[in-house]
Amino acid sequence: MTQFMMVAGVVLIAGMLVIGLWVTSEIEDGVTDNAGAVTALYVDAIIAPVTQEIGETGLLSADATLELEHILRRGALRDEVSAFKLWGPDGRVIFSDNPGIVGRILDLSPGLTSALAGRVDAAFARRSHPDNNVESLGDEPLLEVYSPVRSAKTGEIIAVAEFYTTADKLRQHLFDARLRSWLVVGLVSLGIFSALYIVFARGNRTISQQSEALREKVQQLSFLLEKNSVLARRVEQANHRIAELHERTLRRISAELHDGPTQLLAFAALRLDDPKNQQQEQVRQAVNEAMQEIRYICRGLALPELEGWSVATVARRIVAAHEARCGHKVSMKLAEDLPELPLAAKTCIYRFLQETLNNGSKHAGGARQAVSIRRIVEGMEVEVRDDGPGFEPDECSEGLGLLGLRERVAGLKGSFRVDTRKGAGTSVVMRLPTGAEVEHS
Repeated sequence: MTQFMMVAGVVLIAGMLVIGLWVTSEIEDGVTDNAGAVTALYVDAIIAPVTQEIGETGLLSADATLELEHILRRGALRDEVSAFKLWGPDGRVIFSDNPGIVGRILDLSPGLTSALAGRVDAAFARRSHPDNNVESLGDEPLLEVYSPVRSAKTGEIIAVAEFYTTADKLRQHLFDARLRSWLVVGLVSLGIFSALYIVFARGNRTISQQSEALREKVQQLSFLLEKNSVLARRVEQANHRIAELHERTLRRISAELHDGPTQLLAFAALRLDDPKNQQQEQVRQAVNEAMQEIRYICRGLALPELEGWSVATVARRIVAAHEARCGHKVSMKLAEDLPELPLAAKTCIYRFLQETLNNGSKHAGGARQAVSIRRIVEGMEVEVRDDGPGFEPDECSEGLGLLGLRERVAGLKGSFRVDTRKGAGTSVVMRLPTGAEVEHS
């Protein structure tokens, strides 16, 4: 607002100064011209009858000269006219109260040129020729007037009267006119500035109120965003703690299966080790198969130490274990620029490969399987696909394994997608960001 008022004030003052100067100049010119015209009519009414012979001879006779001197020195113009000259159309001085210049041809002044063209020319406090004998007037203001003198018969300009008259009243009148005009300009400027100030002050007050309200809203939003960020971090930390608890639970189940039912089945198999009894042999084989299955389950539930493994190592180990268990080859394509990931992300990749490869072997029969891990703009992409029969997603719901994977990936701010349809195989894709480390509390 301060900047606006300063700029507006400077522009307004500059504009009003220009307008004021122009108005006062026009007023001065108008008042001067009117005063000159009135004075010229008065002088012309007195001297025109005396100077008519100039139209015929171009000169004044001795009698006309004496009569004109009488009018100027003792007559009605004595107190009005300070200096007087009569000019001929050719610039010759026909008559003057300074006899030394009579008969001389002088340069035409702008006022004389204007009068010869038929216009009365008046100027305030101006002396056109240095030979005017007006020094005795001191510092009194003068009104210089050039008035054309016309022939009473033809109306043509036969001479030009140049005279100077005192202008005390005219000066006072001009001063009053200037004062009134500047006062009006100043009041108008003040009114415009005040109106601008009121309008802009109200607008500035509205903007300030809206800015304050917006600032409060931004503070509230910032507070809510901070709370949301804190809650998001807590949820993320909770997801990782849940994943850790889940892994611990699986390890405990694995240990209990290994130390409990497996040991009991092994003891039962030893007691049934009698090849002569065919029924016992069948029971023993069933028990051995159950122990083998439990051992596979235990190995799947318990994770190896992934802390020091790279993503490529995790992929190779889980693919090798799957090939050993299922007996068929899995093609694998690993990018060379795979970044290092935190333990939670490597655990997620391990479980993703384990679950998807097992699901492919279970539901796709002997279909070919492929694993690819590559780097993308937003992080890392892991894909497991097969050329099995596929399925319609709308007709089948995801099992607990895929649901657990989806939740695990979401906890790491990643994305999870299953692409499949009947007769076109199945592709399971996981994308994980690599920029943020997980905070643990």
